[in-house]
Amino acid sequence: MPYRSSLLILLGATILVPLSAKNKKPKPQPKDEIQVVAHIPLTNGPVKRFFSTEHYSSYYVYAEHANGGNLTLIDVSKTTQPKVLAEVAYGSAPDQGLSLVAGTAAMVTNEPVAAAPPAPHSVKIMDFSDPVNPKVAREFTGVTAISRDDRRGVIFIANGEGIWILQQHLAEDPQVEKAYANQVIYGMSMYPRK
Repeated sequence: MPYRSSLLILLGATILVPLSAKNKKPKPQPKDEIQVVAHIPLTNGPVKRFFSTEHYSSYYVYAEHANGGNLTLIDVSKTTQPKVLAEVAYGSAPDQGLSLVAGTAAMVTNEPVAAAPPAPHSVKIMDFSDPVNPKVAREFTGVTAISRDDRRGVIFIANGEGIWILQQHLAEDPQVEKAYANQVIYGMSMYPRK
């Protein structure tokens, strides 16, 4: 009788193992992405440029409007939950503009700080994870301003629909993750010093 039970268990295991192996799908390869994480509709006209800055542990972006003398101050400390702090008119002359920002301070000048903003254009986010068949992941039309905060991997795009906040996500290398997991599990003894 015990021989018969062992035989049934062994038979069941040989049937279930191939079935479970067939149902496993290969894990998708990690890929780099640029994703839209927030959108802010605006009513003060098109944005001609952005200024990013930091004050203590808060991050801000000043969105300067093309109509001159107007800006929108946005707290982007939480990129997925931006907060419009103020819509500010800082001057009435059409040639006035921001020349620099530092935290919660800004310098305004009436000297030409830049040429006229470029004509609206299109910006595409491309997915080259399959280099033979690249895809357009997202397209923004009528773009009037674009900027990025390299330290945080945040991108700001302005068009007729408002301000779009994008975040870069770089894929983790599976081999590095596996080596780190092994180091955590087995300790430094697995990695002798050179």
